[in-house]
Amino acid sequence: MTLRNGNEHYREVSPDEFRNECVSLWKKNCLPRLLFATDERETGQGFCLYAVFSSPGEDRFEIPFMKLAEGTFSFQSLTVDIPAFHWYEREIRDMFGLVPEGHPDERQLVLHDCYPKDIFPLRRDVTVEAIKERTDDQRIDRYPYIKVDGEAIYEIPVGPVHAGIIEPGHFRFSAVGETVYYLDPRLFYVHKGVEKHFESAGFNKGVALAERISGVSTIGHGVAYCRAVERMAGVSIPQKAVAGRTILLELERLYNHVGDIANMCAGTGFAVGYARGTSLREELQALNGRVTGSRFLRGALQLGGLSRDVLEHAQHILDTVLSVHDKFIKYKKFLFSDVGHMERLDNTGILPEEIARNLGATGPAARASGIQDDIRTSHPYLAYKRHAPEPFAELTGDALARLNVRAREIDYSVSVIQSLLSRPVTGGISADIPEIAAGSHALGYTEGPRGSVFYFVKAAEDGRPLRVKVRSASYCNWPVISFAVKGNIVPDFPLINKSFNLSYSGCDM
Repeated sequence: MTLRNGNEHYREVSPDEFRNECVSLWKKNCLPRLLFATDERETGQGFCLYAVFSSPGEDRFEIPFMKLAEGTFSFQSLTVDIPAFHWYEREIRDMFGLVPEGHPDERQLVLHDCYPKDIFPLRRDVTVEAIKERTDDQRIDRYPYIKVDGEAIYEIPVGPVHAGIIEPGHFRFSAVGETVYYLDPRLFYVHKGVEKHFESAGFNKGVALAERISGVSTIGHGVAYCRAVERMAGVSIPQKAVAGRTILLELERLYNHVGDIANMCAGTGFAVGYARGTSLREELQALNGRVTGSRFLRGALQLGGLSRDVLEHAQHILDTVLSVHDKFIKYKKFLFSDVGHMERLDNTGILPEEIARNLGATGPAARASGIQDDIRTSHPYLAYKRHAPEPFAELTGDALARLNVRAREIDYSVSVIQSLLSRPVTGGISADIPEIAAGSHALGYTEGPRGSVFYFVKAAEDGRPLRVKVRSASYCNWPVISFAVKGNIVPDFPLINKSFNLSYSGCDM
């Protein structure tokens, strides 16, 4: 059975066919975007698994899904054939208790040692009280890190508590001298239960929740969530909201990319470059505060459009963005003139294209490794239907390539903002959202500063979300860091990490 919802093409297949269907799409060069489960037992559908792929060269999502038979709590793993799904399957096992048979890594992913055994938090019937009732002898077993044996190999544990202002993550390096042989990272120390919170928050309150998933991705997450719900409701937002949301997305990209380039200077010990870059970022965040009341752009969105008319500040936005861009051009020349800084970036943290593609890397990390993937172009939305960026990619996959990708995107963001503000748009800033029909569902997506952001939202019978699946860009990019670090020296890890700009909070759903 095939169901269509705009560019979303759903196809129900049997559990025996599901793996073959997904592998067939992968072999056709479809890009894997999501793999997730839903608990629909209350509607008689049982547990369901959905896989989301982008069709190459067209605005179309292929979404095979299957329903597990009653009493079945396992499925055939896809990871051996589609490596990009390796984290998704481990997450499904942790959160739903559905076991991916044949998965090469049987360790838990999201749930840490302090969590109770045999309690699966995203099942609809699980409560906080049930989790609290478990005793210490009913906790998950101690996490087994991968150990590398060999002559002269030793381990360097780093974190989860770090110096400076940084979120918790544990990195266990296996090194020979200063050269990294293997890195085993562990995240999810501050898992927030966001996807569970969405179920009780209701659709309108979900906007604020989405905005707070990752501090510097307010608009990327907020717009993706809003677009999913608006598609479920069959609502088209006003043109003024289309322009306003697009401008906010590009303002968010601007201050992130400028800040990321500055942080890479911190990674190379280039203090002057770091200071000048953070000064430019400060100008952009001050602009955010003037336009939306929040330096992180929070509170500007609502279902159906915008909560405030950001175009009222058109001249101030334009003047500030053009001024910062002029300064950025000089700043970039300054950075490229420093031989020591450039040598640290060149050939450091190389991510090969094959690894990036197989593990589903996204955003600047993917484009720096030769993958021309940008949701604004492949699945255009909002004003990107008229202003989609030209596909481009760097080829070297190193820290310098990731800097160059961000620099090019800064130029593009400025041109989009300038173009949108040159055409005055009249009318309202929001549309009414009717009651969401039970069982309706849709994807929402954006291209955020770190890469693509995806939401899948499905409505329950009680007028609230039955399932909200969130997939941030960092969720895709964290697994590739081990490959980018290998063969580099341990002191280069902070620089490599900064060049990817990975979010810890963006994984802790």
